[in-house]
Amino acid sequence: MATLAELLKQKEDLDKQIAAAQTAERAGVIKDIVAKCKEHGIKFADLKPHMTRPRKKKGEAA
Repeated sequence: MATLAELLKQKEDLDKQIAAAQTAERAGVIKDIVAKCKEHGIKFADLKPHMTRPRKKKGEAA
């Protein structure tokens, strides 16, 4: 059975691998999105209304 120190080291290594994989995957997805936007002539202004939540009006409960 592995010691606590060994398991913590493995966890640290896995956390680093997970972060690297997330960064790489995110970069690939962003590249795909940019390519699709260029292909279809979509601008940021077209996307912005779909990417933000409407703000609550004054007096509305949160």
